This record gives sequence, structure tokens and C-alpha cells, in this order.
Amino acid sequence: MNNKKIKKIHFVGIGGIGMSSLAQFLLNKNYQISGSDVSKNSFTKKLKKEGCKIFEEHNENNITNQDLIIYSSAIDKKNPEILEGKRNKIKIMSRGEALGFFTKKNKNISISGCHGKSTTTSMTHFFLNKAGFDSTLFLGAVDSRLKSNVYLGNSKFCVIEADESDNSLNHLNSFISIVTNIDYDHLDYYKTKKNLIATFKKFIITTRGKCIINNDCKITSKLVRNINSKKIIKFGQFNIESNDYSFKILESLNGSKFEISKGQHFLASFASKLIGEYNIYNSVCSIITALEVGIEIEEIKKSFKTYKAPLRRFETIFRSNSLTIVDDYAHHPNAIRAIRKSLEVSPQYKNIFLVFQPHRFSRTKILFKDFVKELSLWENIYLVDIYSAFEKTSIILDSMLLYKEIKKINNKIKYFSNDELLIEKIVSESTKKDSLIITMGAGNIRNVGSTIKKRIANS
Repeated sequence: MNNKKIKKIHFVGIGGIGMSSLAQFLLNKNYQISGSDVSKNSFTKKLKKEGCKIFEEHNENNITNQDLIIYSSAIDKKNPEILEGKRNKIKIMSRGEALGFFTKKNKNISISGCHGKSTTTSMTHFFLNKAGFDSTLFLGAVDSRLKSNVYLGNSKFCVIEADESDNSLNHLNSFISIVTNIDYDHLDYYKTKKNLIATFKKFIITTRGKCIINNDCKITSKLVRNINSKKIIKFGQFNIESNDYSFKILESLNGSKFEISKGQHFLASFASKLIGEYNIYNSVCSIITALEVGIEIEEIKKSFKTYKAPLRRFETIFRSNSLTIVDDYAHHPNAIRAIRKSLEVSPQYKNIFLVFQPHRFSRTKILFKDFVKELSLWENIYLVDIYSAFEKTSIILDSMLLYKEIKKINNKIKYFSNDELLIEKIVSESTKKDSLIITMGAGNIRNVGSTIKKRIANS
């Protein structure tokens, strides 16, 4: 397909985090962009303001004379716009295919993994652009510095959060690839763990240049043992003899402090405001990537001190003398566990309340036992209804079932099907000194924290 012949592009499901970034990128490249989405959000409002025609329903009449239709993986293949496109013989691509197509001539630094992608992608881009690379960015979150999920740079370098959920990562022409970790997720798409791992294997093998991998992740480590390639760069704090880069954690509670070595050679110590061991892994990964593209270590150290994580990554949205409200995107049992472990050693908060919104019926079903095991370990947990993410509502599984199983282990758990009752309960608890409330999940649970913030501010 010749992109010179493409002038008009329509996005089906334009409001998603990945779809909106690609739409904004192409709009800035002077393509005529239109799109449909049943939900209004900040992304659709911004696109509309900048000249994109936005339709608030999916309708075959939205398809006129477009040259290309791009659809979100959340969209049903029987969507009227896709069917109309087929009838009119318009080229149709998934978001992953289109991202690969429009970035194929770039020097793509593709960052994938089941946890930590957004922070690692944002940080890597930050290091590159602080060093003058002016690289493009596609991020699966909102960068706190750019206030956006996309940045159009002027160089050939392009830093991409490579989505593993639907094999999108393998549509990219990766110059450098990164695997932050592999976990058993997205099995609604892959069906088997074997298929999931095969996807990452292909991602590593097809990378044109270096592939940087977290060797402390057991699944990733086992995978690369079966790949005979000198392009693989391993890092970790364990198995030092088999790593190209190793690191030692000095502090993970009140910010991050750690040392990095290359082989037996000590490189430098680093410090930032990010907390938690999981963020140190993200940081080390980003630092190694910056080193591999030729950025001086002292320049990385200087930049690292001022870096801020993307929104919804343990983001403080309210703080008073007695209460802190944090919002986080974690929605997999192991990601939730990583946050819990980082808080267990913190003397800062005497009362911690987790407000958790499960994401997708399929994920909740597949990882049901893992969710029960992890969530039961939180002393104070408020559970709300599952965020469907466009999946059909399940009559077999819901948050009430999850609540009943957790209650067998932890009888302090509370379930709320009504946001107003939940908010009233949390506001009443907020009078306790040294309290932390975490709204957690990949859906719209942040709205609860934002409402609590307004209530307390106005009280």
C-alpha cells in the first residue's frame, strides 16, 4: 500500500488511548482525519478542536470517500462502519497494523511487556529528548510533562509503547526492542500461555538491532535461553554472571536509589522520586536503552532526577495533613502485588484503603483465583463493579462473586455497586490520621478519587 495515495483516514473507536495518539500524529502530518466513538473524552475533544470530524455513534453513513479505515481492537468486526468500508472496497487496518505502516521508515524503539511499559516508554523518550534527539512518542498513557499521549518529533527516532494485548507489537519495524517482563495476561486473546510467549519470541527475533530484556523475569529469562542471538542485552539484580548489565537497589521507599554496572564495571549511581522496586526495574531498563543509543551517563543521571511518571502511575491527586489520595492503573494481580509490597515497608501511612475496579470480565474470570489471593491481603479493600471495556456483561461472573470469595479470607472487604455510597464511606474514613486512599484499575475508577478530592476541598 502506498501511503502517498492516502489522504482521508477514518478511525473507528477514535477515543481510545492508542487510537487517539495515532489520529493526532496523522492529523499533524496533514492527513484529513475523521473518527467515531460512542464516548466523549479529553482525546476526542482535543482532536475535534484541532480539525478532526468526530461522530458520536458508529454509523455506515460516516463512511464516505475515505482512503483508509483504522479500527480499534475493542471494535466488533460487524461494526457498521467496517462493513460499509468493505462494501466500498476501502483499505481496512487494525490500529497495530496502521501504527506499523506509518512508522516503518523510523528508527523505532519499541517497548513491550505486561507491566511497566508506559513508565519505561515515557522515561526513555524523556532521556532521548533531553539529549537532543527530538524523537516521536506513542504512549499508552498521558505523559505528565507533555500533557499528551503523543509527541511528533523531527528525527528518525520514534519511541513506541508496543501493545502486546493483541499482537500489535509484531506489526512494528523495531530498531531496538525492550521486554520489561512477561506475565500471563490477555489470555482472552491468546487462549494459551504458549501463544502469548510465542508472540514475544517473534518480537525479539524480528528486531533489527538490540533487544533489551529483564532477565529477573522468569518467563522472559527462560524464553531468551532458547534464542541464540548476540543482539540480546540482559539486565537484572540477580544472575549477575549472565547479565550484560546488573543493578543494586539502595533505596526504594522514599524515592529510588540504585547502582548500575556493565559487566564487572561500575557505571554510576542514580536517584529519583519514583518509589517501589517495580519502578527501579522500569528505570534501569530506560537507562540502558539511553546508553545503548549513545547518551552519556552523566546526562542521563541529570535528567533522571527531574523525571515524572505518566498520569495514573501511582499519581498523587490530593494531599492534606491527614489524607493522601493516589490513583493507579494497576489491573493485574501481580501489578497490584508490586504496589502492596512497596507500601508494606512504608511507615508513612497508618491506614491504607484500596478502592479496586476489576477490568474486563474475561481477565477477572481467567485470573479469578489470583485476584482473590492478592486482594484478600489488603487490610481495607473496597470493591466496585467490573469495568467491562466493551465486553458483554457476564451473567456468570461479577464483582459480587469476587467479593464473596475474598470475604471468606478477609471479612473487612466491602462491596459497593453505588459510587455515591462508596464516596460517602471514604469521606467518612478520611478523618483518620495518616490515611492513604488508592483508586486502582484500568477503567474509570479515577473519577471516584477526583470526586472525593472535590468533596473534601469543599467541606
